[in-house]
Amino acid sequence: MRQSYIIEVDGVFVGAAAFYGDGYRFVGVDSRLKGLDGQHFAELAQVRAAANSTYRRAPVMARLMDKATKFHA
Repeated sequence: MRQSYIIEVDGVFVGAAAFYGDGYRFVGVDSRLKGLDGQHFAELAQVRAAANSTYRRAPVMARLMDKATKFHA
């Protein structure tokens, strides 16, 4: 791994993209992006777009619960 990039959606850290010479691997930290974790992408923009669309499709209730958990932590 040469470089990693923070992936945020709406100001929320959802994971990182790690560059491995032939592309980027997504390392997710948000449960809503579990399906993307470990996937490979040719371009960083593809990682960001996939994270963005997946996050935005997540149920609204899951987002509210996540924010409530962070507030009480």
